[in-house]
Amino acid sequence: MAETTVCENCKFWNETGGTDEGLVGECRRNSPSPKTLDGAPDSIIRFAAWPAVGQNQWCGDYEKRPMETKEVLERVAAIEKMEAARKAKKAS
Repeated sequence: MAETTVCENCKFWNETGGTDEGLVGECRRNSPSPKTLDGAPDSIIRFAAWPAVGQNQWCGDYEKRPMETKEVLERVAAIEKMEAARKAKKAS
């Protein structure tokens, strides 16, 4: 199955939670931007934040996320299981 070029599969995406519509995360492609809380005067509450994005959003800066060790081991185990089943079928 082909991997889609959406935020969830990007190396810059950091999952932070979920909603009824799916997972939400931060795009860490660039440094965080200065923000203020909604309704607060600009001079009172300032902080920095990365853009919040949904798992199925996309942009032009996508870079494939490298596989985690767990994912690699799961794929190797699945391949070994299929190979063992193929050999058992061939032997019978």
